[in-house]
Amino acid sequence: MIIALTNQIKLVRPDAPARFPYSNSLFIDDDKKVVIDAGAGARAYTDIPFTAIDTLLFTHFHFDHVNCASIFEGAAKMAGREEILFYQDEKKFYEALGYQHWEEVIGSPFSGAHRQVPKLPEDVLSKPGFQKIELAGSFQDGDCFNTGNTKFYAVHTPGHSPGHYAFFFANEGILYSGDLDATKNGPWYADQYASIDDIFKSVEKMIALKPRLLVSSHRNVIDKEIGKVLIMYLDVIHEREESIYNYLTEPRTLDDIYEQHFIYEWGFEGSNIPFWYRVMILKHLERLIRCGEVIRTEDNKYIRKL
Repeated sequence: MIIALTNQIKLVRPDAPARFPYSNSLFIDDDKKVVIDAGAGARAYTDIPFTAIDTLLFTHFHFDHVNCASIFEGAAKMAGREEILFYQDEKKFYEALGYQHWEEVIGSPFSGAHRQVPKLPEDVLSKPGFQKIELAGSFQDGDCFNTGNTKFYAVHTPGHSPGHYAFFFANEGILYSGDLDATKNGPWYADQYASIDDIFKSVEKMIALKPRLLVSSHRNVIDKEIGKVLIMYLDVIHEREESIYNYLTEPRTLDDIYEQHFIYEWGFEGSNIPFWYRVMILKHLERLIRCGEVIRTEDNKYIRKL
């Protein structure tokens, strides 16, 4: 589905709901044709001149944003400079996902079986895991892209991943925010280099831009009370952390905390989910420890500091 935001800026929506393994894309239909992200599913791209795309930009390296990159064979592909190696080095890719901590977090060795996911739809053209993508270049915060009648800027918004970028069309007041998507389930920060503190800074940076339209990877277009919506998105982090803190009236293990379901369910399937949610809990615990509000005991339990 194509939704025209302006004459040149168009949202490409998957045929199915825009959640994993799918994500929205943005198509800039101008003198130079640009697509941002490649996770809308092969069928969705038949509605745009995909063989004529000059440049494919990635908001970040996650599977649901790159799985149809092969469609844009002739396009110059670019990613944030902080994540270049994640597209080219398999070891760095899995390190970024944090799987080197699997046994510590889960209590059993990581195996290839943990990379398996349920059968994917036919229009998702690759499988999760490392896929090498040759990049023609990279971008950094503040870089400007000029496609003819349209200009937009790369906005470094780390937290979800270290090289996560939004793109701001200042003249049109449109912010494409990628996976800082203002969903009711709140932010995702389960990777090795994900950062709760960075998410706060990045969302505040987005609010300061005062966009007229907020377009993201997994939601419909938001055109009302964008600042309020983004603050509510951050409030989910506070709610999770408060719930974890309030639960630590006595020493609790990571498994104890996980079983309370303080991290809202995204509806994903797969053996990675218990790992991801535990990692997110650990990031909250680390914050609480840094703030002096929680201590970790010698037997690896957590309790509120009296």
